Amino acid sequence: KRANHIQSEQKRRANIRKGYEALCEAVPALRDAIRAEEETARVGDDKPKRKKKSKAEEDRQDGRAGPKSENVVLQKTIDHVQALLAERAALALRLHRARATLPRGHPALAYPSHLLDDKGVLLWDREWTGGTGWGDVEDDAGDDE
Repeated sequence: KRANHIQSEQKRRANIRKGYEALCEAVPALRDAIRAEEETARVGDDKPKRKKKSKAEEDRQDGRAGPKSENVVLQKTIDHVQALLAERAALALRLHRARATLPRGHPALAYPSHLLDDKGVLLWDREWTGGTGWGDVEDDAGDDE
């Protein structure tokens, strides 16, 4: 029973680690910071060695957390998502203003059918349900109740 618990905990931690690694690759500020730190470490390896340092000293000589720390990863991810949402809002406003200048019946005002669902909702205006596509049919049927 204990071995099963240990194995489950190791699997859970590995999944969390994979998630953080995926965020580090997906968020530009994290990706750049990690590459810069790796480059600094490579350049530092070329310097003459004085004394053997502990692992903690090697990781951070100035006491700051590195770009892969949980706090830094989460904060940079939040910043990135907020920037993306702000950019999306600005683009949506720009699109709305551009479409408002077109005369009624202009071909650019009509959306292609592949961008609309069966209720006429645009692809980018749909509520996100997790991105799996599972339960979309059941969710639609449940909305009618």
